[in-house]
Amino acid sequence: MIDGIRWLGRKHRWGLELGLWAVGIGLVSSLPYVVGYLAIGPERRFMGFAFNVSDHVQYFAWWRAFQQGFLAPNLLTPEPTPATYFNLLWWLLAQVSRIAGLGYEATYQVLRVLSILITVAVLGLLYRRVAPSVSQARAMLAMALLGSGFAWLHPVVKRLQGWLPFPSLMAPYVPSIAEPNTFFSAIAYPHFLIALASITAILWLAYEGIECGRWRASLGAGLLALSLSLHHTYDLLTIGAVLGGWILWRMMTRRSVPWAEGAHAALVLGMAAPGALYMAWLTRQDPTWREVLAQFVNAGVFTPPPLQLLLLLGLPFLLALVGLGDPRRWRAWTPVEAWMGVWFLAHPPLAYLPLSFQIHLLNGWQVPIAYWAVRGVERIVQRRPALTFSRGMRWALILSLPANLYLLGWRILDLSRGQPPYSLHRDEVAALDWVAAHGCADGVVMAPEPVGAFVPMWTGCRAFLAHWTGTLRFFERREQVRTFYSPAMGEPARRALIERYGITRVIVGADGASLEGIPWLIPVFQRPRAAVFVVQMAREGASPGGAP
Repeated sequence: MIDGIRWLGRKHRWGLELGLWAVGIGLVSSLPYVVGYLAIGPERRFMGFAFNVSDHVQYFAWWRAFQQGFLAPNLLTPEPTPATYFNLLWWLLAQVSRIAGLGYEATYQVLRVLSILITVAVLGLLYRRVAPSVSQARAMLAMALLGSGFAWLHPVVKRLQGWLPFPSLMAPYVPSIAEPNTFFSAIAYPHFLIALASITAILWLAYEGIECGRWRASLGAGLLALSLSLHHTYDLLTIGAVLGGWILWRMMTRRSVPWAEGAHAALVLGMAAPGALYMAWLTRQDPTWREVLAQFVNAGVFTPPPLQLLLLLGLPFLLALVGLGDPRRWRAWTPVEAWMGVWFLAHPPLAYLPLSFQIHLLNGWQVPIAYWAVRGVERIVQRRPALTFSRGMRWALILSLPANLYLLGWRILDLSRGQPPYSLHRDEVAALDWVAAHGCADGVVMAPEPVGAFVPMWTGCRAFLAHWTGTLRFFERREQVRTFYSPAMGEPARRALIERYGITRVIVGADGASLEGIPWLIPVFQRPRAAVFVVQMAREGASPGGAP
């Protein structure tokens, strides 16, 4: 029996290693959530997200809407909008949640677990296919999962600036860019991992189809590309750039048109076309979603300048440049090397396309970076006979870890404070529960921004202010909310705002604002740190929303 277990372990050792990687990444990346739930005081509630709450409440607003129908309206803005939006990932999650009776927090953790499992499996299979040996595949996988840049320099420089006039090396948002960082995506952006796994699987299958003439592989790549177009559409630019780059590479090296390879690439991209055309139509013809896309610049987050990008990517990127070697020798690449080389070289121009979402096109770059980083370590070892490959890789990984350790510690420390937007006062949560139970009379809910962000996903009602892209005219609405809760705003101005946007519910949060004494605001729910008011005012014989 012992011999049988040993034989099974040898036969399935790679699968067992992938399983251990998935478990390890899953456990470590869960530490911020454990701290968030355990460190919270009795008066506050951890809301279940470790980073970027505003985007996640948007996703779960879709998730809630998809439990009611196949298409979702935009509930993050006061304007009534038709249900025209579809996202395959959040639609599937909504159906699982509806059938299994899962709340949003359980659903989110299920997504995290699945995204880690899928990503580790896909990357493991890819590297086992392209690496010359198991040890190299193991090293590539470790680099892709754990590798990070020099983001740890950011807090160091901030400390130095307290004593010396030291210049900033990077913009404050650069260290938290998650797209090329698999580990940080496992903590904060599981849907990025789903997209990463999709990109990797599509390009892997496309390579198998093109290089080996396997139409089934190309068909599988096309089906995955269609699914990608329906949940992370802009990543199709990466697919198109790599496939197009490969065709150009073949034309340059063979001095002929690779018609067969072009047919495989056309099949993959053609199968993704319906989803891409739908999203293009939605963001051009639907006025709501056209403005939502236009507001993407509100984040003020773009691909950082080249030097800051180098700091973000760090040692793995530098090692990858060593691995790529002299461009004059690239013609001698094997098919696998050429494929990974084209993939690597496709990302820099993608990252600086004049698009508001250019930063998202960094996702997937870590896959060829890890491949070439390991090849770079091989080159260094060849020049230094005293250095073994295993020792070189060990040092490369150790020196690539500090940024992820910093990001992990940062999220743990931040969540341990139990402050908005990662937590709300329990009275504010109770106010959201009241609105969810009693509805909003087909109107709009006015709430302070930290609470209003949760209104769509928690209550199914339209929010006056919720999200930096989803809320149309976001900055104008943010100022209107600030003014609405200010004592400086008079009753006539408040009344005009209420009537203009059809506001039927008003939530007062823990920030201490008071709306007592306004005759047409009827208190229906009151706690020491939160309250809900129903709007009751005569408006041509009708009421915007009576008390239930």
